[in-house]
Amino acid sequence: MSAGGSESEFEETTTERLAALGFQHVAGPQITRDLHDVVLKDVLAANLAARYPEEAVDLAAKTVTSPQGVDPVRRNQHFLQMLTRGVEVPYEDKDKVKRVAHIHPIDWENPAKNHFQVVNQLTIRGKNDRRPDIIIFVNGLPLIVFELKSPYDEYKDEVGAYNQLGHYQLDIPQLFEFNAFCVVSDGLTTKHGMPTAGLEWWGEWKSINGIDIVGSGTGSMKTLIEGLFEKERLLSYLRNFILFEGSENPIKKGAKYHQFFVVRAAAANAAEAFAGKRDNRIGVVWHTQGSGKSLEMVFLVGILRRELNNPMIVVQVDAKALDEQIAGTFHQAKWLVGDVTQAESIKDFRTKLANEAGQVIFTTLQKFDLLDGEVVHPKITDRQDVIVIADEAHRSQYGLVDGMAANIRRALPNAKFIGFTGTPIEFGDQNTLAVFGDYIGPIYDIKQAQVDKATVPIYYEARLARLHLTNPQVDGELSDILDDHDITEEEAKVARWAQMEAMAGTQDRVDAIAQDILDHFEKRAETEPFGKGMVVCMSRKNCVALYDAIIKLRPDWANAELSSGGVKIVMTNRPEADPVEWNKAGHVTGTKQREDLGNRFKDAKDPLKIVIVRDMWLTGFDVPVMNTLYVDKPMKGHNLMQAIARVNRVFKDKPGGLIVDYIGIAEYLKEATARYTRGGGTGLPAPNIDTEGMEQFLERLENVREIVPEDVSGASQFTKIQLEDTVNRLVDTLIKTDQVRDEFLLREKNVTAAASLIAHLEEARPYIFETAVYGRIRGMIRKTLPGVRHEEIDSAVKALVDKSVQSEDVVDIFSLAGLEKADISILDDNFLQEFANKEYPNLRLRLLEKLLKDQIAKIAKTNPVVARSFREMLENTLSRIHNQALDSAVIIQAMIQMRKQMDAESEAKKKYGLTDEEVAFYDTLVLVGGKVYDQPFLAKLVRDIVPAIRENLKPDWTRSSREDIQAAIRSAVRRMLIKNGVKRDDFNLIIARVMEHAEAVYAEWPQMPV
Repeated sequence: MSAGGSESEFEETTTERLAALGFQHVAGPQITRDLHDVVLKDVLAANLAARYPEEAVDLAAKTVTSPQGVDPVRRNQHFLQMLTRGVEVPYEDKDKVKRVAHIHPIDWENPAKNHFQVVNQLTIRGKNDRRPDIIIFVNGLPLIVFELKSPYDEYKDEVGAYNQLGHYQLDIPQLFEFNAFCVVSDGLTTKHGMPTAGLEWWGEWKSINGIDIVGSGTGSMKTLIEGLFEKERLLSYLRNFILFEGSENPIKKGAKYHQFFVVRAAAANAAEAFAGKRDNRIGVVWHTQGSGKSLEMVFLVGILRRELNNPMIVVQVDAKALDEQIAGTFHQAKWLVGDVTQAESIKDFRTKLANEAGQVIFTTLQKFDLLDGEVVHPKITDRQDVIVIADEAHRSQYGLVDGMAANIRRALPNAKFIGFTGTPIEFGDQNTLAVFGDYIGPIYDIKQAQVDKATVPIYYEARLARLHLTNPQVDGELSDILDDHDITEEEAKVARWAQMEAMAGTQDRVDAIAQDILDHFEKRAETEPFGKGMVVCMSRKNCVALYDAIIKLRPDWANAELSSGGVKIVMTNRPEADPVEWNKAGHVTGTKQREDLGNRFKDAKDPLKIVIVRDMWLTGFDVPVMNTLYVDKPMKGHNLMQAIARVNRVFKDKPGGLIVDYIGIAEYLKEATARYTRGGGTGLPAPNIDTEGMEQFLERLENVREIVPEDVSGASQFTKIQLEDTVNRLVDTLIKTDQVRDEFLLREKNVTAAASLIAHLEEARPYIFETAVYGRIRGMIRKTLPGVRHEEIDSAVKALVDKSVQSEDVVDIFSLAGLEKADISILDDNFLQEFANKEYPNLRLRLLEKLLKDQIAKIAKTNPVVARSFREMLENTLSRIHNQALDSAVIIQAMIQMRKQMDAESEAKKKYGLTDEEVAFYDTLVLVGGKVYDQPFLAKLVRDIVPAIRENLKPDWTRSSREDIQAAIRSAVRRMLIKNGVKRDDFNLIIARVMEHAEAVYAEWPQMPV
C-alpha cells in the first residue's frame, strides 16, 4: 500500500465496502468471456435456471440480453422495462404442453436469491478497448458503473471521472444498454446519476438511514454505499426509482436520496393505513419547490399500484395548469405507473370514481363541486382502497366544513389521504398536519436543497419605484371616499388593493419600470445570455400597461402571433370582461396557446425573453432557464414562496435566481422565510388536536346553537326546499337587531375556525353539515349589510390617485447605500432583520463591507499583491469598528474612500495601455523596482514579460515534476530584463517575484484568470 495513497487503493477500498455488504468480489482479468460481451451470460442463466423451468431459460436469457431500439438510449429503456416488468416467454414443458412463463431477471421479493458481484478492471472491447474501474453485476447483468479518481491527487476530480464516462459511451456503448446508473468519485465528492445527463443533474447521496443528513466531503463513498447499496435498498432503487420521460427524445432520470427515502416511508405509511394500523391520514411530504415533488408522486404511485394490489388513486390539484403539468409527468412515466386518466368534467370524474377497477385519476379540486340542484355532495364510493394524493396540500385542503375539501370526504368517506407541499406554512386555523397527519421523513427545505444543488440559490435586489405624492391630503380623501359608501371590512380591503393597483399603474411609474426592467435584464444578459425573465403585476390591466410601455421601447419585440415576439402576457381568457383590443394584441390565451407559449419560454434559444403575468405560472411551472423574477405585486406567505421559487431551478452553469422587487416585499420575504424555516425546518405539530380541538369545537358549536332559534343539527336529512326555507327563516330572525346579527356572525366565525382543525376526525362528521348551514346563514346575512359596488370604489380611488401621484425615477436602494451592486440571499435572516429594523447607516455599512470583500476576492485571482494590501486595509478598518473607535457614518466614508482608491489605482495604471493581466504584474514590479525605475519604463517591461511567460506555459507547469518548463519561463523573463536594460543586480529579486506572481495567476493554465 502506497504511503501517499493511489487511485488503485481507492478502488480496492470501494470493492471492500461492497464486499462487506455481501457482494462477491471478482477481478476482471479472472473472467473468461468474449471481450465484446458485457453480460455474464453463465451467471444469468444459472440464476434463471434456479427459479424457472429449464425449457424457458435459454429464450428468457436471450430476450433479456437483446434489448430493442434504434439507439443505445432506447435500447437501455427497453432493457430496464424488461428488468422491472419481466418478460413473457413461451415454452413447451416436458410433456410437450405449451405454456407461458412470466420471467423476472431479478427476484425482487427475495434479495438473497440474487447474485451480486463487484468486478473491477474488466476489459471491454469496442471502438477502443476500455476498462471501467468497477462494475456492479446483479445476476450477470452490468447495472452500475463506478469511475474513480485518486482522492490524494489535487489535479484529479469527479469532473474528470464523468468526462471519462463520456468516452466510454462512445467507445463501448454496449455497456450502457444495460446500465441503471453510474457513480463518479474523487474521494471527497461522490455523485450518482445517469450517464446521459449533464453533471449538474447528478447528486450526492447524503444519508445512510434516511433521517440523518451527512454533509459533503470525506466519507462520501461510505455514505453512498451504506445508504444505497444494501441489497434490498439497491433492488428497490432499480425497480421503483428510475424512469424515462418523453417519447421522441427520452430523458432518463433517477431519484435523489431525499426522494428515495421519503417515498419508501410514504409507501410504508400507506400500507399501515390499508392494514388498519393507523388512521386514514398517511402524512405530509414537505419538500421545497424545485426538489422533484412531481417525480416523488410518480415513484410513490408506481409502488402503491403494485404493493397494494392496484388501488384507486386520485391525484388532486387546485389549478388546471398544475393538473396538466403533473398529469403530463405521469403520462411520460407510463411505463412505471401504468395508464393514467384525467377527469374532463364533474360527471366524468364521478363516473371514473364509481369504476371498481384500480386506476389513477387526475382532477382539479373543482371537480368535487356540486351539480345543479344538489345540497350535499353525494357519496360516490365507499371503497376502502382509495388514496387521495393532494398537491400543494396547504392551499386547498382547509375547507373541511363547507367547501371542496369537505366534498372530497363526503364523496370518498373511506379514502386515505397524503399531502405533498413545498410551503406548509400555517395561518390561523389552516393546519396541514391536522388534515393529513405528521410529516413523512425529514423536511427537505430550501437550505438543504441548495446545499445539495437540487436548486440554485435565490438572491434579492430591491429597486423601489418610488411614488411622489403631490396631494398631501390623499389619505384623508381616500378615507372620505370609503366612509361615504359605508363599506364593509372586506370591501375596504378591496378598496385598499384598488388604491395600490392604481398607484402601481400610473403611467409615469409604468414607463419608468419598463425602462428599468429592460436596462436591468439586458445588463444581466451580458453575463447570462440564456436567461429569461418574468414580471408579476397586480392586475391584468397593469400587465397590459407594462406590455405597452415595453413595446414602445422595444417595438421589434411586438407580435400578436404566439410563435413570435420577445415579450408576452400570460393570462386567462375572460371574453365577458376583457377589451377586444387585448385579444387583437394576442394577450388573451387558452390552455393550448399557453402551453405553446410555455414551450417557447422554456427554450433557451427562443427569442421570447420576458413574460408578464398576474397569477398564471406562479405555481407548478418549471422553467430552468428563467433566472429573474420582477415583482410589482404585494404577495405574502406560501404564495410569495411559490412565486420566488420559479427562479430556483438548476440549469447548466446558472449561478442562482434573482428576485427584483419594485413594490416592497422585503418584510414579507422575511416573514415567510421565518415561517418556512421555523424550528429548524421541523414545523409545528398540532399537539392534542384530537382531544383539545374537539372540545373547543363543541364548546363553540354550543355557543352558536344558543343564539340560533331553530335546531338544524339534522339538516343533512332535509330536502332542498326544507333547507332553503329554514335558512331564510333564520336569516330573517337573526337580522332583526344589529346586536343579535353581529353576535351571530362572531360566534359563527369562531365555530368555523375550530371546525377546520377537527373536520378530518371521524367523531366530528355528525356536526360538519350543521356547521356548514351556519356558514350559509352567514353568507346571506353578509349580503344584507350596507355595501357598495366595487367598480364605484375603483373609479373613485383611481381618480384620487391620478391627481395625487406622480412617479420619480426607479431607485436602486443599494446605490443609495453607496454600492454599485449587491446580491443578498433572501434566506439570510440577518440581512432581512437589518434591512427592516436597523438604522440606515448600519445597513450601508454591512452591504459595503460585503461588496468590498467580494471585490478583493476577485482581485486576488489576478493580482494577489494588491489584494493583500487592500485586505489589510479592510481588516484594519473593521477592527476600528469593533473597537468602537468610529461611528458607522465615518466608517462608511472610509470604506467608500478605500473603494475609490482601488478604482483610482486601476485607472492610473491603465493610462499606460496595460491590460488587466499586465496590470497585475505591473504592481509586482512597482513593489520591487519602483524606487529605481520610473513607471513608463516598468510598463514597457511588463508588456514584454507577460507574452514571454505565456509563450512558455504548459498544463500543470507549477508541479515539481515540470522544472524544465519553469526554467524556460525564468530564462524568457531574464532575456526580457536584458533586452530592456535592467541592472544585473536586480535580476534575481525581480525574477523571483515575477515567478511567484505567475504561479498565482497561471496556476490553472490554460484556464485564464477572471
